[in-house]
Amino acid sequence: MDEIVVKNGKGVEVHLIRRGAIITRLLVPDKSGSVADVVLGFDEEQPYKDGTSPYMGALVGRVANRIANASFTLDGETYRLAANNGPNCLHGGKVGFDKVEWAAQRQDSDRGQAVRFTYTSQDGEEGFPGTLHVAVTYTLTEENELVAEMSATTDKATPLNLAQHSYFNLAGHASGTVLGHELTIHGGDHFTPVDDVAIPSGEVAPVRGTPFDFTSPHTAGERIEDVPGPAPGGYDHNYVLFGLGPDAKDRCLPSGQASETPQLAATLVDPASGRGMNVLTTAPGVQFYSGNFLDGSLRGKGGAAYPKHAGLCLETQGFPNAINTPSFPTVVLRPGEEYRHTVIYQFFNR
Repeated sequence: MDEIVVKNGKGVEVHLIRRGAIITRLLVPDKSGSVADVVLGFDEEQPYKDGTSPYMGALVGRVANRIANASFTLDGETYRLAANNGPNCLHGGKVGFDKVEWAAQRQDSDRGQAVRFTYTSQDGEEGFPGTLHVAVTYTLTEENELVAEMSATTDKATPLNLAQHSYFNLAGHASGTVLGHELTIHGGDHFTPVDDVAIPSGEVAPVRGTPFDFTSPHTAGERIEDVPGPAPGGYDHNYVLFGLGPDAKDRCLPSGQASETPQLAATLVDPASGRGMNVLTTAPGVQFYSGNFLDGSLRGKGGAAYPKHAGLCLETQGFPNAINTPSFPTVVLRPGEEYRHTVIYQFFNR
């Protein structure tokens, strides 16, 4: 597998591949200098290419998360998509941005070593309208920040919602489950409840008094058995960030982003190793997914088996099914506009 490696002077190292603009390895030292690879993934490219990988480390799109009934109407025209998640379209369809080959170019800067990935999605690809030029630049700074800056333009109105889909385990990718990791979702005092096929109802509900309340630190496993929903159980829900609450649409920018500059969205800490990660973003939502569909059958790097909850995702994003939910912040990109979405993973030791 042809990996592009970026490093900083603090011992952090990121491995990337052109397939899916994927983060395959993310090496982070703890306070004693012991280094662990804190993302789940594979040693070979084939699982990323053939769909064996459940989007591990990928840049997903054209529309991350789910579109109900694999269809939407935009400017009076109805578009039919691939139903690759029950009745719904998930993460862009059968061949989303996670499976295509991106162009890559090193772009080192004063901030640190960087790699810029670009891809052109043709009009009609996976059923979506418009020719889309999309880019993501990963920069590793000397402050132990991995910055992902996404941008795109289109020649025809299209829904667009990009997300970085790494599975994190701050104790190390082969260390077991993340149920003991402590999570705080800052300003995440509301979430979007879902039906039995994980489509939001359109409601924006308060988290207080529910197992969804991470406004103060809780371990991922503390209340996971109390999370309502179908098998296999666990968290797979969108949180409304920065206190935007039920009026998120009215308080977002016209682009649907929450802000021009990244704000602190979540903090994840592994008490055993002391490794921590802040997640900052410009997006209005973050999907907390607790690795519910992992079952030990996947063999990852070094032959590691990934059991249920072996990693968790914090996918900063627009809201799921926003294209079919007018009350949610828009995910429509139009000609003459530029889509922008930044997420920063800021590593520290406690």
